[in-house]
Amino acid sequence: MTRLDSVPMFDELAEDYDQVLPLCARFGEQVLELIDDDAGAELLDVGAGRGAVALAAASRGWHVTAVDASSQMVDHLRAADPDMVVRLMDAHALALPDDSVDVAVAALLLHCVDDPAQVLAEMVRVTRPGGQVVITVPGPVDDGGRWDRFYEVGARFRPAPGAVQVARPIDVGRLVAEAGLEDAWMGSLEVRLPVSSPRELWEWQMSHGFVGFFRSLAPGDQVELERRALDELWRMHEDGGIELHRGADVHIARVRR
Repeated sequence: MTRLDSVPMFDELAEDYDQVLPLCARFGEQVLELIDDDAGAELLDVGAGRGAVALAAASRGWHVTAVDASSQMVDHLRAADPDMVVRLMDAHALALPDDSVDVAVAALLLHCVDDPAQVLAEMVRVTRPGGQVVITVPGPVDDGGRWDRFYEVGARFRPAPGAVQVARPIDVGRLVAEAGLEDAWMGSLEVRLPVSSPRELWEWQMSHGFVGFFRSLAPGDQVELERRALDELWRMHEDGGIELHRGADVHIARVRR
């Protein structure tokens, strides 16, 4: 299996990540609506990034520990909340005690790590019996075909030979079952955000994981992809406007008592 190498990309993206359009923050707020409402309990945010889950959880009274493998993400999150426990840490080997948190969350992370099963095993290890493990990954959304032509633009391009891979599809349901978790539940999240211009949407794309695919292309293909994508975005802008409309799958399960 091809090894993933996403940390350098997220170090580079950290300053603008989720700042152009707050998609991850909106997903994070929705995740907190689905888990046990137990302010004062211990919540671990694995792959916390700029704090989409961690900041919202702290504002609700959770005791939050946020960890990320990107030093730049960690620096930004520490600046956003100096009182939060924020640590630079590899999700494959969490430097935390067994049974030490009530909820462990990995939001939009597992598809970007080298060994999702190992990361999940670590989340289970540090979560107390009966506690919740929460995972989100990108998922489908019914946008009525509004974005089909935009996605077709990207589908015409293929990474150059030897390009670094930063994400891959994963079967979270299978991983949850193999991890021995119980009371497993799966649902869907959906976020809509107004976009002021085609350039704003493109800047958002280039401040998230899409940039990994973009940079995997040959230089000439990068130029052509940007041109075609902006052409399609201008068409959308002039035909009723652009609304960022994205979905995520959420999986919630409990550690066996």
